[in-house]
Amino acid sequence: MTFFFFGRLFFLVYHIKPILKLSIPETLLSFIYGLTLDISFASYITILPAAILPVLLLMKINPDRVQKILLYYTLFWTILIAFIYTLDAELFSFWGFRLDNTLFRYTGTFGEMIGSSLSSPLLILLPFFFLFAYIFYKVYLRFFHEKKFTSIHLWQLPIALVLAAALVIPIRGGLQQIPNNESVAYYSTSSLLNQAALNPLWTLARSVIEQNGPDLARYRFFESKDAEKLVQASLRETFVNDSILKNNRPNIILIVWESLTAKVVDSLVTPKLTGMKKDGIYFSSMYASGDRSDKGLVALLSAYPAQPDYSIMTEPGKSRRLPFITQQLKAVGYKTGYIYGGELEFANMRSFMNYNGFDQIIGKSDFPKETWGAKWGAHDEFTFNKLFSLVEQQSKKPEPFFYTLFTLSSHEPFDVPAKPVIAGNSKTVQFQNAHHYTDSCFNAFITQAQKQAWWNNTWIIVVADHGHVLPGSEYASHAPSEFKIPMLWLGGVVTKQKEISRTYSQINLAPTIAAYLGLKPEEFKFSNPMNLSDSSASSAWYSFNDGFAQVASNNRYMLYNLNSRNISEKKGTYTAKEIEESQAFLQVLMEDFYQK
Repeated sequence: MTFFFFGRLFFLVYHIKPILKLSIPETLLSFIYGLTLDISFASYITILPAAILPVLLLMKINPDRVQKILLYYTLFWTILIAFIYTLDAELFSFWGFRLDNTLFRYTGTFGEMIGSSLSSPLLILLPFFFLFAYIFYKVYLRFFHEKKFTSIHLWQLPIALVLAAALVIPIRGGLQQIPNNESVAYYSTSSLLNQAALNPLWTLARSVIEQNGPDLARYRFFESKDAEKLVQASLRETFVNDSILKNNRPNIILIVWESLTAKVVDSLVTPKLTGMKKDGIYFSSMYASGDRSDKGLVALLSAYPAQPDYSIMTEPGKSRRLPFITQQLKAVGYKTGYIYGGELEFANMRSFMNYNGFDQIIGKSDFPKETWGAKWGAHDEFTFNKLFSLVEQQSKKPEPFFYTLFTLSSHEPFDVPAKPVIAGNSKTVQFQNAHHYTDSCFNAFITQAQKQAWWNNTWIIVVADHGHVLPGSEYASHAPSEFKIPMLWLGGVVTKQKEISRTYSQINLAPTIAAYLGLKPEEFKFSNPMNLSDSSASSAWYSFNDGFAQVASNNRYMLYNLNSRNISEKKGTYTAKEIEESQAFLQVLMEDFYQK
């Protein structure tokens, strides 16, 4: 329990900048409200030795050996807890939630995990880890290790085991009907303080135990049939083909730009992309469906909304049942390819792209080692070169093509082979310079492509996988500005130049491609094709861990917290019907996810 106290103190100190803006008394309450989950996990740790120790003593095992067993058990937990608190403190800056099984979605790509960790302030984290573990190990040796054990009698064993079993009560938080969940720690209007009250080991353990499937009660607001009706009513919109393409069999290149938040689309950071906005159709009110790459790719290629606490890409048994725009294109003769400079094992990406049916799937190992960065994989200039080469080869054949390129270099730790154009060493500056580099790579590709014959029949779609907290903040708040992304349509087959200010989501892209090409947009049940000539009000839905949002613009939105079961933040006016529609959308999504 003392360990958890200092772990929470470290979390608050580590995030001191936003904490200083909050009242001290309210901040200190996080220690009180966090006790329930602290006690719960302390009981988890204690129940095993509490059950085994009396058995060992009844068997008259050498007391010194019993002490050693407890020492090793304690040492294991000391190191693990110190590691978890250290890791959690930094990851929270990017994720905006305490540690959960999201961590294990990326353990298969160890190099990429190391790459991300090297962008963190190791000079602070590593000393804390070693010092934290060392001090508490010494405390155990000084005050507990020397305790002497004696054998017990047979009649004492049942009593000891009953007492050990009684630890189930604090584990579940008491004798009440509903066991512990995160909501017991929620007490403040500040999301940061509510998160500070949580115990990251408890949240991690809970998510691992429940990873076999969601508890649908967490996402239920209505009877299932009523939720379906609400969603169907909100999606009733007739597609109008306004002939923005010269024909319905264009070549298509989808460029998914890592972390391309709308906040960096300006003349300083992305001058080339910004300059091209006037050359095609630019979507100025576009929102990502989720906050991770694996969720963004699914939203773009399958029009499947991001789930708050899960990622369908990481569950191949479910993701193979999704609809895929790639499969629809292949059915009408398209040749397809997916290019990524990093590890294809990342978040089960390879299996998902296989289910898409891409004819070629190119990853890190397909690029020479001299093109790799120090942390992730091939730099963007080389992946764009690979894309151009593949397009050149396919353009000489009669079939149209669909290529998807997922960029890499603008992912932390922002390792790019280019001279910085913006001075400074902060994370924000590194982030901006990385995007500037990708912008130059993108521009080189477009400049070269415009000189080719295939340009005249090619539709190029540029969109982000997700937004980012940077620039402007280093702490995730889940505000619309963190999810707002740009989308730009270019290419010789695009007949119009205009800006679309109507609000859309990533999940609208796949059905839009299907609609313009006369395919099957109805297969994507959670979204409509985009009506580019419609100027009426519209909104987008996105999710994050423990919540979701409905957003019409950065000035009209609402955020809903699933733990407290209420609207946690709101700007502008929302009707009861709009709130119900957003709740129903989540419910139908999670019921569909559960059944896949």
